[in-house]
Amino acid sequence: MGAMRVRAARTAAGLWLALVAPTATAGVRLELSSELRDGGAGAATVPEHFLVWIDGGRLAAESTQPGGALAGRRVVFRAREDVAWLVDTGARSYFQIDPKSAQEMAAQVAGLRDGVARGIEGLAPEQRARVQELLGDLATPPPVARPVLRIQPTGGRATQAGIACAQQEIFEGERRVAVACVADGASGPLTRERVAAVSALGSFARRTLGPLAQAFPSLAPLAPLAALERLGGLPLAVVSAESDAGVRQTKVLRFAEAAVDPALFEVPAGFRRSALPPFE
Repeated sequence: MGAMRVRAARTAAGLWLALVAPTATAGVRLELSSELRDGGAGAATVPEHFLVWIDGGRLAAESTQPGGALAGRRVVFRAREDVAWLVDTGARSYFQIDPKSAQEMAAQVAGLRDGVARGIEGLAPEQRARVQELLGDLATPPPVARPVLRIQPTGGRATQAGIACAQQEIFEGERRVAVACVADGASGPLTRERVAAVSALGSFARRTLGPLAQAFPSLAPLAPLAALERLGGLPLAVVSAESDAGVRQTKVLRFAEAAVDPALFEVPAGFRRSALPPFE
């Protein structure tokens, strides 16, 4: 469970600051870092680095290795098609997420969870505990409905990667889950139209990760991605609290207007569709 939370958080970080054209077009290229700090001791993990490409309603994000080479595992989101792909170039496979398949998967898991609950209710406590540990989310009671997200501007302003941003707090109910510094979506280099994929990703997360988080409680750290729909621009820096893990700091290090290869937003030819997410 803890490992799944970490994987979900890493995916969230990449997406957080993270539709077809025949040739490369002018877009946005962002270099990000993400670092987890332990709330108790103040110790930090080694920062992870990501590249994010945005071209209107299309977005791709991929982590990089220490030398700067791409890691070979990319998240692709296309707003026009309302679809996201998790692409694993090493395995030559991809996993597709869309609202319909998310709802179907959530319904299937709910049925499996009910069956598991009936099957283990007569077991001795020690046996039940072993089965629950083995089955993970399937043996975990479904989470209660998550509180409604709300956004509250703080009035504070800052600069990140040379771009001015306004600070906004993100709450789930009364609990503050993140503070984001958001670029102006009305003017400047990162207008809403230019990075349209960001707000669209928020809507997509609400309609896909919302149902999936009900099926897989370990995906809960991804739920605040839905706030992207309402921030009004691209977050340049985010400080988010993670249950039992500390605080994650994600920020844009560098921004560039650059030609974007359309192939970044495609599944390469010959890749097979996987029934399971390819990311470890």
